Amino acid sequence: MENTIGTIIGTLGFALAVFIAVRQVQTEIRQKRSDRLIFLADRIFDTTIPRELRLPFYEEYISMKDNGTAVRFWLLEGEREKKEMRKGNEQ
Repeated sequence: MENTIGTIIGTLGFALAVFIAVRQVQTEIRQKRSDRLIFLADRIFDTTIPRELRLPFYEEYISMKDNGTAVRFWLLEGEREKKEMRKGNEQ
């Protein structure tokens, strides 16, 4: 009887340890993804870098299936540049 209880408790302890390990890995992956998105967004918002050099950062940001403020900024910036070019061509 004691062996059976010990086996059950050991099995439950092992299952709990595996569950905790899996959750830690998932949290770490989520955190590394979040860190990468922040890095990419910083590059997208950095207007001191020419737009064509920021394009790879934007493309990676999009490929990570994120559609946040950085994407809206990129699109609005592109529209603004198009308007400025049209205005310059009209003069």
